Amino acid sequence: MPLKQTVESIGQWPLAGAVCIVARRLIPLGVLTALILGVAHYIHQQSLHQWSRGIETYIVLEQIRRSERLPAADLAFLGDSSCLMGIHVPTLLRAFPGSGIESFCTIGFVGPDGYGAMLEKMIARGRQPRKLVLVFNPIQYERDPRWNEWVSFIRTNRFEVPSGLTFPAGGPEYIRLLMERAVYNPLPGGYAVYYGGKDQFISTIWCEHGSAIDPNRMLDIPSLDAYKATLAGHVFFKPDPKIKPFVMNAEFEKALASLSETLSKFDRSKVYLVITPVNSLYAQGGPQSFHAEAGERIAAMLGIDRSHFLDTPDMMLDIMYAHYPSHLHRWSRIIYTEQLAEALAGRGILGREKGN
Repeated sequence: MPLKQTVESIGQWPLAGAVCIVARRLIPLGVLTALILGVAHYIHQQSLHQWSRGIETYIVLEQIRRSERLPAADLAFLGDSSCLMGIHVPTLLRAFPGSGIESFCTIGFVGPDGYGAMLEKMIARGRQPRKLVLVFNPIQYERDPRWNEWVSFIRTNRFEVPSGLTFPAGGPEYIRLLMERAVYNPLPGGYAVYYGGKDQFISTIWCEHGSAIDPNRMLDIPSLDAYKATLAGHVFFKPDPKIKPFVMNAEFEKALASLSETLSKFDRSKVYLVITPVNSLYAQGGPQSFHAEAGERIAAMLGIDRSHFLDTPDMMLDIMYAHYPSHLHRWSRIIYTEQLAEALAGRGILGREKGN
């Protein structure tokens, strides 16, 4: 049978007709879908504030916004999440009535260079604080160069490496993110239990002057006094031998050098340093190395007077931590902040009476 007759014969089959009908209807739909996904993917790749990085992005964005909108504080904190979750600004405000105190602490990924970028933005807007406390936890001493995209995010308001998603995956991701803004979307894990959604989390950061709660522990304890009653008999655990010691790497030192350049635009005599405590389980190497010696080294690299390295606890009990080796929970952060207040008052950084 000639080829032409064979093709014509096949074309007369019922199945072939059905396929043609389906193709005529689906091909335009497929083209339209591809066009929508292509546009959404392009917008996702070009978008300024990409929300897909979760709770970390919410923290950084809101602290940037607060630093841009709030008036200059008497005292401000810049640092990692051990500061965000562990220094309770309302406690400081009660200890120093009349003082303007704000925390602009973010996450360890941002690092010293990123904290400097935030300070530069404050200086450019004339909103730099009268005094500044830089806060580091030893967990960020071993810095990964991939975290530098967070520094770029602060400097440019966008991630320079927007997404690892290639076409067409970026399209559905952008549509999902639009839905995230339009429809209630709970935060992950314990954050959903305590905060609910993103808006409630952001509202807490604003209401608590830049502080937040890590909700992964002690939500069932109703008060600070009730929590203090549970502390009797608890002791420091010996460090887990499987935990690596906290040692500053070259990437962290490079970030410190960048921060030091920014501090040259600020009055270094008004800059102070805090190394936040670690869970005793993670205290491999001893506090002398990761707290006292590291603090002196950081102060020297930043050009800060050694006496501006504040005397605060280097380790705390395991029961005082919510998650990770650095996040204090809702009650222990108040205990730590009260100790920090004593250090601030003892150095005359803030006064107990109105005015400093």
